[in-house]
Amino acid sequence: MIYSRQEHWRFLEEELRAQTEAFKQKLDTSALFLLQDREELFVAQFLKFQDGEMVLKFSNKRGLPRQGEYLYCFTVQKELRDYRNWENKTYGDLVKAKTNYSEIVCIWQAPSNEKDFSIAGFRGVELDFSTHIQDAEGMILLLGPNKPPFEYIANLQKIVQNENNESVNRILDQDFSFSDWIPSLIDNKKDIPHFILTQLALQDTLIIQGPPGTGKTYLIAEICARLCNQGKSVLVTALTNRALIEIVEKEKYIPEIKKLLDEHRILKTKLSVDEARIHKDLQQTKDVSPQPGKLILATFYITSGQAAQTFNEPPFDYVIVDEASQALLGMFGGAKLLGKKNIWIGDTKQLPPVVALSDDKVNRKNYGALVDGLKALSDNASIPIFQLTETHRLTDRAASYTSLFYKGSLNSRAKKGIRLSYSETAFDIRKYFNPQGGPTLIKTDLKVGDFKPKQALKLATELVMHLLSTNEKLHISVLTYFIETTKALQKSIFQTVGHHKNLLIETVSRVQGLTTDVTIFVVPNSSYHRSLENRLFNVATSRSKRHTLIIADKNILNRSQVDNEVKQYLQKLDNEFSFYIPVEPEQKMLSK
Repeated sequence: MIYSRQEHWRFLEEELRAQTEAFKQKLDTSALFLLQDREELFVAQFLKFQDGEMVLKFSNKRGLPRQGEYLYCFTVQKELRDYRNWENKTYGDLVKAKTNYSEIVCIWQAPSNEKDFSIAGFRGVELDFSTHIQDAEGMILLLGPNKPPFEYIANLQKIVQNENNESVNRILDQDFSFSDWIPSLIDNKKDIPHFILTQLALQDTLIIQGPPGTGKTYLIAEICARLCNQGKSVLVTALTNRALIEIVEKEKYIPEIKKLLDEHRILKTKLSVDEARIHKDLQQTKDVSPQPGKLILATFYITSGQAAQTFNEPPFDYVIVDEASQALLGMFGGAKLLGKKNIWIGDTKQLPPVVALSDDKVNRKNYGALVDGLKALSDNASIPIFQLTETHRLTDRAASYTSLFYKGSLNSRAKKGIRLSYSETAFDIRKYFNPQGGPTLIKTDLKVGDFKPKQALKLATELVMHLLSTNEKLHISVLTYFIETTKALQKSIFQTVGHHKNLLIETVSRVQGLTTDVTIFVVPNSSYHRSLENRLFNVATSRSKRHTLIIADKNILNRSQVDNEVKQYLQKLDNEFSFYIPVEPEQKMLSK
């Protein structure tokens, strides 16, 4: 299918309208309703900055922000800091009255010394905002729903209207049709950065497919270091700040990255307090402009704006798009406007971009290629595609399962993982953890349509409790598809075991790129087309270095909604390493 630029613009316009309408509903909603009933608006007291994190205090009369939740944090004039003065004000009224603001993300929660209060820690606080509040201990802050990326979509509209750039035309004006493409496999026996740069000398764009744990970020960091040392100007852009900072964190393993930092040759837009504290030599920049021998880091939201204003020759020697599977098709046109040479690194078998338009509308209007840009470009096979094959995260056994999504091409190079300890009171728990690591299927009885299944909540809670009782430093993630299930899991687990810095309870859509020691994936008995969707299931079951426990209904294999590759995974697991735990409400389930 060939999309006209008008069709492409129309898709973006519809997406912008959908985002606007959804957010307008939030803005027009009573602030008190969002605070007291929906628990989507929060009132907090600023305590301090600690190790780059902003610590806030919350009343236990209402809920806390979810771990991993991104929020709009802002200050207001004194009279609006007391919610009793809000009367008929909407959330939009409060936002209009803001005096300063920052986007933030909740990273931990804990009880306070005061019984009626809890505390939570946040990262991502912009430097300007921190300067505004850091000496104002006790200041009241409001935290509410974050604004959608309107500017990003508007920037992409300008990019797709640019029909005078031949490089952009070759990307956006292709005949997008499905093909079962097979990438060229590369392994770690080669000098992969050298190999990629050699290939890039022959063409102006490459796609690198990186399955879970294959070292995508490490590879990007190595390539950037080599290019900067050759005096090239390099831009790395990604959907999230987290992905960009992970490149900087490779200074621990790559001396050339450490040298670039020491020489102030790595710059980042929108540098946050915690980023500046941890990486003292990382420089802040407000401009996305090329500098020979320097690396610029910026999100899609910022680089799309720069691309929309570029009409002449691409300013950067090299542009690398990380998290490329989460970029809309138009963003790849933007990357071509910015870089003479492009490398797009992602995984079409992991999560696609999130859009406000319904799946039904996307399918009905054939917008699929415009949404899932990397897959569309990969399926078309007009750009050379290479796949990494060696995973450093997954054990041999885990890799044999995840490899089902990659035509059997994954090999494990993982080091021996952490050994788990088990308490004597829960000796039986060890049987659920295969000595070779990898997945376990725990089947039980879950009520149809119940997004807060008590049996699954109990099982997950007991697993976390027993693991943390003897493995305090263990990194554990508890994942599910549904926000409702996530909130129920957080409540059940936090009330039982408290808040641990190494414990994450989150939706799968927010954890792409995450690595943990143990993952528990809870699958309610409902909407299997969502929680067992091929790419989401792959992400959920490939985060762990050691063990993944899938808690699901006993009849899960009989559901027609299950994707073929996912069904193959579950059938193999059911035959090899699965358990059935019946409902026993009055007894401990795991420690019989």
